[in-house]
Amino acid sequence: MWQRWKTRPQGVWLRRAVFQVHLWSGVGIGLYVFVVSLTGSVVVYRNELYAAAQPPSLLGDRNPPLYRFVTWLLSLHDDLLGGETGRRVNGIGALLVTVLVFTGSIVWWPGIQSWRRSLMVRRHRGWRRFTWDLHSAVGFWTLGIILMFALSGAYLCFPESFQTIGDWLQPPTDDNATSRIVDKIFYWLAYVHVGRVYGIALPCNGPGLCDQATKLAWAFFGLAPAVMSITGILMWWNRVVRKRGTGVLVGRRTRA
Repeated sequence: MWQRWKTRPQGVWLRRAVFQVHLWSGVGIGLYVFVVSLTGSVVVYRNELYAAAQPPSLLGDRNPPLYRFVTWLLSLHDDLLGGETGRRVNGIGALLVTVLVFTGSIVWWPGIQSWRRSLMVRRHRGWRRFTWDLHSAVGFWTLGIILMFALSGAYLCFPESFQTIGDWLQPPTDDNATSRIVDKIFYWLAYVHVGRVYGIALPCNGPGLCDQATKLAWAFFGLAPAVMSITGILMWWNRVVRKRGTGVLVGRRTRA
């Protein structure tokens, strides 16, 4: 099986099983991934949007439409407009995205002779092949970023559960009260998800080119899960729905 995995993994039963898990879990949370990804890229600029909404309107409205829209968008991204229950659902979704990342990394492997072709998108190959290439290439190049967003998002939704696991892995003592590795990991998980501290991007000292360039990068790479969701749904439609519909049509013609 190991030799087949290296050369032609498509025929290995384990890979086929993982593919089915990846396919159907992706279909199940595709809309969730798209919404959270898109809103996350927008709320990177939450401070700028709030600042733009602050000037009072001519009617004296203290909460102008843009201000209310940004607040609504933040609630949609943080807790799916559902308060604490929505935040828990959001955390479960983030954990499922983590599953998608790991299963997708297994499915991605095309074999030792053709793995380089899965790193790029080739044009003029038909829309189905283009969609597959785009899904594969974006997934490879943004795998670490999507995993970071998923794990950090799950932590922000379930901080107590993560802390319990951290205490089990590295029990707190008087000697490590201020130097535990797990505490540093959780600290950075919270910050790398939003990419900023008090409205300023993490590696920058204040407003300016560094701040805007970093926020642009966070917003751009934050769209990667949305791209994966769209291309994944298109591949599912082509592989399952369209193929099944074609089979039913052929069967009717045969009976006729």
